Amino acid sequence: MMNKNLKINPPPKQAVILAGGKGTRLKSILGNLPKPMLNVIGEPILLHLIRLCKKYGFIDIHILVEFRADKIIEYFGNGHQFGVNIAFHRESTPRGTAGALCDILHTLSESFIVLYGDTFLNVDLNSMWIHHFKKKSELTVFLHPNDHPYDSDLVEVDDYNMVKRIHTYPHKSHKYHRNLVNAALYVIDKTSLLGINFTEERPDIARNMFPMLLQRNVKISGYISSEYIKDIGTIQRIKSAETDIFSGKTDKLLKKRKKEAIFLDRDGVINVESGYITSSKDLFLIEGVSDAIRRINRSGMLAILITNQPVVARGECSHNCIRKIHNKLESSLGIEGAYLDFIYYCPHHPDKGFSGEIKDLKFDCNCRKPKPGMIIQAALDYNIDLEKSWMIGDTTSDVLAAKNAKVKSILVKTGRAGSDLKYTVKPDYVFDSLNESVDYILNN
Repeated sequence: MMNKNLKINPPPKQAVILAGGKGTRLKSILGNLPKPMLNVIGEPILLHLIRLCKKYGFIDIHILVEFRADKIIEYFGNGHQFGVNIAFHRESTPRGTAGALCDILHTLSESFIVLYGDTFLNVDLNSMWIHHFKKKSELTVFLHPNDHPYDSDLVEVDDYNMVKRIHTYPHKSHKYHRNLVNAALYVIDKTSLLGINFTEERPDIARNMFPMLLQRNVKISGYISSEYIKDIGTIQRIKSAETDIFSGKTDKLLKKRKKEAIFLDRDGVINVESGYITSSKDLFLIEGVSDAIRRINRSGMLAILITNQPVVARGECSHNCIRKIHNKLESSLGIEGAYLDFIYYCPHHPDKGFSGEIKDLKFDCNCRKPKPGMIIQAALDYNIDLEKSWMIGDTTSDVLAAKNAKVKSILVKTGRAGSDLKYTVKPDYVFDSLNESVDYILNN
């Protein structure tokens, strides 16, 4: 666990923006302009990035340019009119993101943050910068779930959020991975890149450089956040980003802003209730739940899974088994354009006497519903306003957990539909399905 009282002395802030893209898929709206000059709500995307850097104190900015570099240099100049200092680095031939970055290492500080010129983001860059040095990482990657994991590079991390491997797309259909996407925002220590020799003509940071760094045992940490970051490489994604800006979603998700969340039970609410699930092959989504969760995602509220999994304490399913089940859950939702922001599960069970049980997990914990531990922890981790949040479940245990955490409760008529009768408690609302529940929350 990270020591929050640890004193650190990070180096001066410096940013590198990769802005060499042509924008081939956007030629109909770009004309002959380079991709970083793409108009987003009336201004070039690159200007948004420069303003974001300035907001968080990154005023020393290095911009790598290639295609129609003259247009970018002419517009931004030395950056003084925008309150920053810009140094341009012009490629004579395309070198790929990794090649271009390594070519200018000798001009950079000991540590720097890397942004992509075709990504719109509203991220607290300073928090990520501080996180990098607290973790004593050599490279930090911004990670988040998204609504298209099937065509994204997915990152596997350990229990301490250190990167173990990168699963580049296309992904094998029978393999399930956590929906944890490399969002193309990095903090890098220069020393971690020294001496790298690429065999590729145009090496990519994620596809070529990261695997090499992992082989060299470079410490790569994952910075997992719900903050807004979106690749705007297609016309549809530009429109989506502009809608999110105007709706206020991009601001709602900022790290320091109080967020609203919808906490979701798993079995009987998201997937078909079929007793204790101990294998991913037994998990199937309830019809319509992807649409409901997708609408939560688009609203700017967080969708957070809160589930009791006593099968771990009972020795019927390991933590690795639970991860595989949840990987399938996330993959199934991702295929339909939906995602869970975070997953919390309680592996404990208070009752003893099961064959093969894990004794260390057999105790009366604070996280097992109806206790509110998982909800409270999520609120602390992600700055959630519980008074404006909800819990949707299919049992009286879910309803009581909601009341104990002081969030509003909804009982759905799927799964057990409250038939467990374990606790004498009434939900605030009752609806037939997750879809109806989400309709009510978002429309009222």
